[in-house]
Amino acid sequence: MRSASESDERIRVLHVCKHYHPFTGGVENVVNRLVTGIDDVSFRVLTAVQRGRGRVDEVDGVTVVRAGNLGNIKSTPLVPTFPLRLREQLRWADLVHYHLPFPVGPVSHLLARTDTPVVATFHDDVIGKGPVVYPYEPVLDRFLRSARRVLVTSPNMRDQCSRIAPFADKTTVIPLGVDTDDTPISPRRPSGRRVLFVGRLVPFKGVTHLVSAMRGVDGTLTVVGTGPERERLERQAAAQDVADTVTFEGFVSDDRLAHLYGESDVFVLPSVEANESFGIVQLEAMSQGLPVVNTALPTGVPYVSVDGKTGLTVAPGDPQALADAIETLLEDRERYERYSVNAQRRVRREFSSDRMLRETERVYREVLDGGP
Repeated sequence: MRSASESDERIRVLHVCKHYHPFTGGVENVVNRLVTGIDDVSFRVLTAVQRGRGRVDEVDGVTVVRAGNLGNIKSTPLVPTFPLRLREQLRWADLVHYHLPFPVGPVSHLLARTDTPVVATFHDDVIGKGPVVYPYEPVLDRFLRSARRVLVTSPNMRDQCSRIAPFADKTTVIPLGVDTDDTPISPRRPSGRRVLFVGRLVPFKGVTHLVSAMRGVDGTLTVVGTGPERERLERQAAAQDVADTVTFEGFVSDDRLAHLYGESDVFVLPSVEANESFGIVQLEAMSQGLPVVNTALPTGVPYVSVDGKTGLTVAPGDPQALADAIETLLEDRERYERYSVNAQRRVRREFSSDRMLRETERVYREVLDGGP
């Protein structure tokens, strides 16, 4: 194994994750940002196709090896060739960076019996899958014991997640980040009563409670995102007589999303389960000066947007609390402007993309130089 201090060749890092670009999602976007943003490291990505035969292609100059997928069980791809693909790529890599949850990764790694150093980002735990995951739990614990470094995205995950607690001595907090600039910060002022949600339409996102909350909000809601819950949510909006004030945009372009952030007044992340480990969409909203209403989950969600500083935090699953928080922000102009400025400052100070990239590269080099 080469030392990271050797300057004749860039270190080689293999990222292992469930899916990758053009598939979009929280973890996938983070991996894409890492492999395109760290200049002094060579990267490859090992992942699975969404369904069908495997292939090898190139994205943004990075080799992406996609194992064939027979289908999915509890959101986990069935990729029988993954251990073989991993073993092949480990011959190239100086270090392998796993992104969890993705049970295929740890299982394949243990089968490979490799001494390649491991960094693992624990984005969140395997939650809500029932007894089918029980055999995986000891495998995950064994895999995390073998990792040289465990990364989490918030102090909340490090301090409150029982899965991570046994590995606290090798756990590093690296918050996710978004692009920031040095333009002067100025308070945003509500120009209407427009509420925005961005995310996948799945049960743990809690959008059903936000739709119900709109019965108590004098304003409109725009829902951006796709997922299996969309039709049910549309029927709910009609049944609760808010169909005229709730718009489902579906998937939108980056330009359209930027426009929606720009014209909205309050951003809401109403998630109800710990599957929501961070909520990077909060950063996107905060960077635009939008106050946030989020929920008091035992994850990084309330760490990103802080109650009474950059927005308001309410109990999960409470439509009335969501409505009251939205109305409070829209009615109190002085509070709104204060939270708007605080939100922009917090993103620049704590959640810049540059910080995420810099600290991740530092971990790679520490591990390869023999550090803990």
